[in-house]
Amino acid sequence: MLGKLFRIISQRADELLVVAVVLVGAAIFYMPGVMSKLTSSGFAPIGAQSTQVREFIAENVSRESASAIVILKSKTATVDSPEFQAAATQVIDQIGKHHGVGGVQSYFNTGAQQLVAKDRKGALALVGIPGTVAEQEEVAASLRDTVKSESLELAYAGEAILNHDITQQINKDLALAETISFALLAILLVIVFRGVVAALLPLLLGGFTVLVAFLVLRGLVEVTSIVEYALNVIILIGLGLAVDYSLLMVSRFREELVSQKGDVQEALRVTMVTAGRTIFFSGLTVIISLLALVVFPLDFLRSMGLGGAAAVLVAMAGALIVLPSMLRLLGHRVNWLSFGKAKKMDKAAREGGTHTEKESLWYKTGALFMRMPALFIVLALGLLLVGGMPFLRAKLTTPDYTVLPDGAVAREATESLRSDYAFTADPIKALYTTSHASIADPQAAADLQAYLVDLQKKEGVRSATVSAATQGKEAVIDIGFSADAMSAEAQKLVTTLRASNPPNATVAFGGPTAELVDLLAVLAAHIPYALVIIGVTLFVLLFLMLGSVVLPLVAMVQNVLSLAVAFGALVWIFQEGHLAGLLHMNVTGSIDATQPVLIFAVAFGLSMDYSVFLYGRIKEEYDRTRDNDTAVLNGLQKTGSIITSAAILLFVVVVAFATSRISVMQQIGVGLALAILVDAFLVRMVLVPATMKLLGKLNWWAPSALKRLQARFGFSD
Repeated sequence: MLGKLFRIISQRADELLVVAVVLVGAAIFYMPGVMSKLTSSGFAPIGAQSTQVREFIAENVSRESASAIVILKSKTATVDSPEFQAAATQVIDQIGKHHGVGGVQSYFNTGAQQLVAKDRKGALALVGIPGTVAEQEEVAASLRDTVKSESLELAYAGEAILNHDITQQINKDLALAETISFALLAILLVIVFRGVVAALLPLLLGGFTVLVAFLVLRGLVEVTSIVEYALNVIILIGLGLAVDYSLLMVSRFREELVSQKGDVQEALRVTMVTAGRTIFFSGLTVIISLLALVVFPLDFLRSMGLGGAAAVLVAMAGALIVLPSMLRLLGHRVNWLSFGKAKKMDKAAREGGTHTEKESLWYKTGALFMRMPALFIVLALGLLLVGGMPFLRAKLTTPDYTVLPDGAVAREATESLRSDYAFTADPIKALYTTSHASIADPQAAADLQAYLVDLQKKEGVRSATVSAATQGKEAVIDIGFSADAMSAEAQKLVTTLRASNPPNATVAFGGPTAELVDLLAVLAAHIPYALVIIGVTLFVLLFLMLGSVVLPLVAMVQNVLSLAVAFGALVWIFQEGHLAGLLHMNVTGSIDATQPVLIFAVAFGLSMDYSVFLYGRIKEEYDRTRDNDTAVLNGLQKTGSIITSAAILLFVVVVAFATSRISVMQQIGVGLALAILVDAFLVRMVLVPATMKLLGKLNWWAPSALKRLQARFGFSD
């Protein structure tokens, strides 16, 4: 297959590059359409009870539901004073007349004491905003910009405001991350490639990958919901893998120019059927890992899986079509403005000579680890397990106002709301549906009142009030409680409430706490399916590539172990606060429940990427020498510097995203960065040679029937 692709490229390289430029132009043209269709939600489990409650409220009672909360505060006057009441009435009147506002509830029109500050120098206005999440965010942001008061301080909280500010911060962080990563990559690539022209190729492929992946995303948003975080993962994975694949392809091409005595055509052919084959398998493994996220009924994880898979697919296609086309046209000019080792190799290629490589650092260290394999395996495993131990203390929650950095306006307003008011900002939402003809029926009303009394007797419940009622059979009850919304006590309360139904009615429970309960249940139910999909498909792919049943199993176990440190670090830094100040990380006291799943899928895929790089070259050497130890050392010699350079470059891309001020993105950046470094330097360079030495020829074992199957169906040119 790759041989046929090579022949097409050798004949039509210029035409293929024109197509690539057209795709980039189309992506730039359609990019604004992508941004406008992305959503900021996506953590609510699809079809779960809590999600059904959220959707019902949005569709039927959103005018009364508090999409935004306005805090009115005075330094001196109390809510009982005429001047406070006059100023507050004026503000509330402005809010009520604002375009898009459905209704306003406040102390001044309800008399509800929970809407008054504990020191009585502040009051709340609960603003109902009908419409989609995006429409609610737009109206809430407009309110904050336009509604003013000369005598009162106004602050804004609530879901719509938080979502809006998170979106705005992500957009800023995205631009900063792109700038940082491209600038650092440009410098590091010149050092790694020891040449200017060669260093430009990964950046060009990275730009192509990100932009065309956005074009693919433009099509996806027409058929499914995609959350805004998908943009970050597309840039992170797309740019990172474009650099990885470019490094592998360009390095092999330069190597083959020497081996083929300067014959550009033959050098490109060999590069395509060797490095190209590795990239093809690598791309498939990463895509499979990411698409496993689609099994979760969560728009957040599905969006990350689809967006990431799109980025990998484009990176793989670019590395197998666009990059070889550029190499075909460049030929020896790929080494223009080169220096050091690259310049010597270029000279050898042009003069038809040879270039003798000295034993590299990775050859020497590999030989060291292979002399005492059992010792180094125990040491490496010990480090991985100790690093992962903090994850045993993980507290999993859903994102809330704490994802915003300290000092953010919406975060400070929310903290003030929680500390200064008895009002429950995140109540449990109970959707009460009577079996009578209408909620207004006298008997239905009596049943509802009895249920409210019963709720207030429950341990931990502070209040239970009807916040909205429909014209039909339903009423929405806000249940205030004393525990933190994400705490184990609050989760237990939701479970207790769900365990029984009142007479003549059914009740469904929603709100942030119920959504967390449902999220954890969904993750627990679907993780086994995702693991089976990843494990089985990757085992088959690696077997078809390597012809061994042992190496795929070893590779997957090692990859899982490499993630232990990343998971442990998430808890140690973000939940417990160690080094958070030094690293400028946002301490949340918990870990977003979706992050371990997301990081596992992405990091596992990237680890398999490096596994394919290394094992593919070792297999190539083993087929040539039939000596296990020689093959391992030669494989390390040929790929060690490529893998570590790729890891450092990918680390730079990922760490740029850890500069985000949104904790969700920080967790992704830090988790992936550590997983990449641990995998490249501890697993690939220590565990792999030590394990392969210990296993010896067993590395290449497979039942004879499977050997015949691999010989017939295994991927080869």
